[in-house]
Amino acid sequence: MPDPIISLREICKSYQMGGVTSQVLQGVSLDIYPGEYVCIMGPSGCGKSTLLNVLGCLDQPTTGDYFLGGQNVAHLNDDDLSAARNRNLGFIFQSYNLIQQLTVLENIAVPMYYGGAEDAKMRAVAEDLANQVGLGHRLNHKPMELSGGQQQRVAIARALSNSPLVILADEATGNLDSKSGQEILGLFDDLNAQGRTLVFVTHDERMVERSTRIIRLRDGVVERDEPGAKAKPH
Repeated sequence: MPDPIISLREICKSYQMGGVTSQVLQGVSLDIYPGEYVCIMGPSGCGKSTLLNVLGCLDQPTTGDYFLGGQNVAHLNDDDLSAARNRNLGFIFQSYNLIQQLTVLENIAVPMYYGGAEDAKMRAVAEDLANQVGLGHRLNHKPMELSGGQQQRVAIARALSNSPLVILADEATGNLDSKSGQEILGLFDDLNAQGRTLVFVTHDERMVERSTRIIRLRDGVVERDEPGAKAKPH
């Protein structure tokens, strides 16, 4: 069995609100392995988004350890955490989070820019990724000139641009009509078939049928961790 890409050990996350401590995650432990397609599901308020923020190095746990690619990132300073995030993770958001002033090509290249890549490499990789997601003919368009499905394709290409260990997504089909949603789900299938590791927070039951593993949260703990419809051996 390969080493896990992600290992969480007794992750707790609490927030102070008006003098009251709110415990959102309560001792979450799990491993995610290369090539898995993981869906994190559960009712509103169960801790899904908080868990995704911790996994994405956007927030740090109150206690516990988080090993990402073998490095414990649970308590890094902001600069080191940002570097680990840009090196290891690709993000896909429900609202796309594209920069409106930038073209398709420039949006895809943003993680490479922050990683210090040379201009020629950024352009070559961004063009290749745009072609892979079917947007090679829209390189110089701005986000407002694209449909929701096309914007999400740009976001997927951007998430891939640094060849991350893991792609994280938050309700990636939530803002799309059914046709566009199916097309984006097909892209995710292709990425997983290529060996990409996907970890998605979602309410979209269509993803359950496509995933290799389902983690269901309730009240800040893992209620169930079970194989998905397309489970495969490690």
